[in-house]
Amino acid sequence: MKTKICPRCGSENIEWIIPQNWSMWSCNNCDYTGPVIEVDEAVEKQLQENWKNHKNEILNKNKNDEDDEEDDLSDEELEEKLDKLFDG
Repeated sequence: MKTKICPRCGSENIEWIIPQNWSMWSCNNCDYTGPVIEVDEAVEKQLQENWKNHKNEILNKNKNDEDDEEDDLSDEELEEKLDKLFDG
């Protein structure tokens, strides 16, 4: 039997948070927000074991990814850079 779980930690303790957006879920175990996956028991156990063994690495990687997003340019900044690139 397949169950819906958090793709980060393998927990079934997830909630559908926005009914208008079927893919937006929240995990009460690891604070993940996003789409969930539907897996069988073997894959669920593998994810849970991976989370147990690598939790800090996974959280640090996600934190670094969020920091990189802060460096994204606004639309205006991007257009300005593209204008300079193609005009110059």
